[in-house]
Formats: sequence, C-alpha cells, structure tokens
Amino acid sequence: SSAFHVPRLCFRLHQSDSQTNEQDFESDDVDVDVNIDTGDDIESFQQRQILKLSLLFQAQGTKRGFQATSSEREEISSIISQLAALNPTSQPAAAYYATNTRPTSTDSGTDTETGTNNMISGKWTLQYTNAPDITSLDPTLSNNDGGILNLIPAPPPLSKLARIGQECDAIAGTITNIIEWRQPDWFSQAISGIDIDTEANSNSGARTENKDARAVPSSSSGPRVLQKIICEATADPSRPFQVDLQLAGFELVGETETDTEEGEGEGESSQSSSNNPSILNPFGFPLPNLNMLKEGPAALLKKNPVKLRGPLKAPFGKFEILYLDEDMRIIQTGQGYFAVNVRGETWF
Repeated sequence: SSAFHVPRLCFRLHQSDSQTNEQDFESDDVDVDVNIDTGDDIESFQQRQILKLSLLFQAQGTKRGFQATSSEREEISSIISQLAALNPTSQPAAAYYATNTRPTSTDSGTDTETGTNNMISGKWTLQYTNAPDITSLDPTLSNNDGGILNLIPAPPPLSKLARIGQECDAIAGTITNIIEWRQPDWFSQAISGIDIDTEANSNSGARTENKDARAVPSSSSGPRVLQKIICEATADPSRPFQVDLQLAGFELVGETETDTEEGEGEGESSQSSSNNPSILNPFGFPLPNLNMLKEGPAALLKKNPVKLRGPLKAPFGKFEILYLDEDMRIIQTGQGYFAVNVRGETWF
C-alpha cells in the first residue's frame, strides 16, 4: 500500500445564523479560518475542500507532475477547471494593482486601510506543474519515452532538485521564483564514506562512534543553493485575474549547516589533512578540507552570493490566477501550463 502526505488543511466553518455550527476538517499543515454566511456557501466550501484534497493526492502521486502520464494530466486539469469555477476570490490580482491601491501589509487577507485583497502575498510551495521548463529540471524524474539512447546510462547528476517555491511581495511589487538545489545522494554517500574512513584511521582512538553523524543527509538537510529569479509584477483592475511580469534580477545564495567563523579552524584542518594519509591522494597532495567538500558550492555562494539587479527590465510573460484562497493558489501561464502552489511550510 502507498502512503501519501498532504499538507494539513484544518478548516473551521462559522455559520452566522441563529444556529451556529462549527465543523472541523483536518488532515495535517495549514490552519484556515473561514467565515460562512449561508447554507449554499457551506456547500460550495465543502466542494472546494474535496477537490483540493483530491488535487493534492493526485499531484503527489505524479511527483509534482514530473512523472505524470497523459491521463493523469487530464484528470488533474479537470480538477483544476472545477476549482476555477468555484474560485472564492473575485479579484485575486488586486494586490498588484497601481501603487496607490496596494496593501500596506504582507499578511494575507484584506488590507484594512485600502480594502485591497492581499491574499496572494506570502510564501508558496509548488505541488504540481505541467510546465516543461520546470519538469525538465530533474531528469531523474522525467518520463522516459524509450529509444536507443536510453540504453546508455546517464552520468550521475551534479546536483539534486529539491523544493520549488514562489514569494509574492505585494508591498515591493515583486514575485520571486525560488528553486532549491541540494547535493545529490551519491555525493552525500561518498562524503559520508570518507568521513567514516577518516575517523576509523584517526590516531585518536578514544573518540566514540556517532552513528547519527555518519548518516547520509536527507533531502531537507545539508548544504543547499537557492536560485532566485526576481520579477516585478503588475496588474490592472480591468483584468483582475492577470499578473504581468518583468524580469528584474537574479540571485544565487548558499546556505550551509557548519557555520564557523571565517578562518577559524582552517589551519588546524589543513594540518590534520596533511598529517592524515587517509585523505591524501596518490601523488601526496592534500585533498581539500573535508568540510569544504561537504558544503560544496553552497559554502562559496554563502560567502560570495551572486545578486544581479539592473536598471533594465525585460518582459517575463504573464499568468492568470485561476484559483486563490487562504492556502492554495492555482495559476495558468501565458503558454497554457498550470502551477499549483500551497501556503504552509516556510523553507526560504
């Protein structure tokens, strides 16, 4: 049997009539408090939750759409169409209207001063897409169409695609696409093996074994590189569902687990490396510091992040918001591709 993990959807319905009922629908990650005024609204709300849960189950079964078959894409597209028809937000792009009507808070909901819907603001994580520019980022999860070239094994990947997200900042008028890159599994296993060998051959025999330290880092731990594409976003009240984008900048930022002071321990590390034959290559030259190997490009980009922002901006397309509520956002790009994002986990 296969198990699915779906972000928690906890909904509390408050019916504002003489008989106030409260119903709780719980799974496991996002808390939503929604006010319902009529029986028809309650029925519509329940329909949306059923469709949203079905969409998330389908998305997870296709590895965010990376391994979706044609029939699965059709089924997901059908669910998206049904949700679009039940979209509870009449002006989902309102937060990106002209500056004088933008909200003054990044909190989701309606801004109290301007009355502008700001529900789109916040950090979102991708759950499903059929956009080829995204699904092609991880060749290990792409559908295999066969052919003679598939008889030749591909080289091991140099990085592993992790989470994909988007940050909508209505105050700054920006939408930032964020891709998280981590070390591939084979590299983590190799480094763990070197670490074990180094410890086994170390002269300090009094050191006790730490099995947890030898464990291969999981996909949500270890050094990582965040790739960010910053876009300026604008919208117009005449097209309340459409957001236009202009490319404004690009960033590469590294994050590591071992945050040591600059220069601290470097001399000791290089000295221990030169004294320890287990980490010398056959020619007698010391290998790089083991911590440097573990952290890879993330350590370099942490000290020297790449941040490019120029005065010139280029068109970056547009998208239409098909569905928006407190915890889910579904868009369709100008090329007709879908992206389903949920609010909840904060990882960037």
